[in-house]
Amino acid sequence: MQPPKDAKEIFMGGGIIGSDVVKMGVFGTPEELFDQREYRHGEITEAKSVRKYYAYYDSKKLNPIGFSKTPTIYLHKGDTCNIHGETKLSALTSGNRIGTLFRCGSSNLLDQNDFGDTFQIVFYYRI
Repeated sequence: MQPPKDAKEIFMGGGIIGSDVVKMGVFGTPEELFDQREYRHGEITEAKSVRKYYAYYDSKKLNPIGFSKTPTIYLHKGDTCNIHGETKLSALTSGNRIGTLFRCGSSNLLDQNDFGDTFQIVFYYRI
């Protein structure tokens, strides 16, 4: 998953489907948000520092993408570090759940059966 080539700035966020309100989101350049790297899965690791938050886009196993207020992430599908914390967003970009939001703050796919029908990830870009 990559933004359009002419995109200069990206907004990545998440919220409730059908709402005009985004629950959480960040701005970054394509290079900041779509810098695909290999992160360790199944153990605590750190996301890349971007502005005043941390971002990751993993190059293996479901290619999770997301951001966090803190550097610590734990990739198991999406980021499960501090799963009920309010400051993380994580989505899957490959596999049978392409484009699936995995967590949006304390709400997540593991705890909420209707999470996928309730929350969505959004991207906007500026040229």
